[in-house]
Amino acid sequence: MAEALPEDGRVVTLERQEEAAKMAAENWASSPHVGKIDSRVGEAQALLQALASQGESFDLVFLDVDKPGYFALYQTLMETGLLRVGGLLAVDNTMYKGEELTGERLSLNGEGARALNAGLLADDRVLQVMLPLRDGLTLAFRQH
Repeated sequence: MAEALPEDGRVVTLERQEEAAKMAAENWASSPHVGKIDSRVGEAQALLQALASQGESFDLVFLDVDKPGYFALYQTLMETGLLRVGGLLAVDNTMYKGEELTGERLSLNGEGARALNAGLLADDRVLQVMLPLRDGLTLAFRQH
């Protein structure tokens, strides 16, 4: 992602665990685009609130964390303007092991995916589609 960005672009990555952040940093350390990568460690909701308070906004947000909290994270992205108008939200695991499709009893992660999918469907600020790739990938375009 960093390679595709203009010189003044940047990738902001959020990791819950310091160990994961260190491993990721080791992987991109030799990249000529390492200066475009900003890694932050902590709980997703708190990190999003901090980014919002700094006046940040993003063209692309990829969520693959805290599945039970997906909808709350989505609400934060929208209410704070972190996902700018014209921006794209990509969310992984939105069919969560098929639980979203079966209607059977859901795990906490499955409930999180279902809450997000229902919330996106009801929100006229976004156009959304769920792609049946592996465990589901939902794309939502913020139109207003």
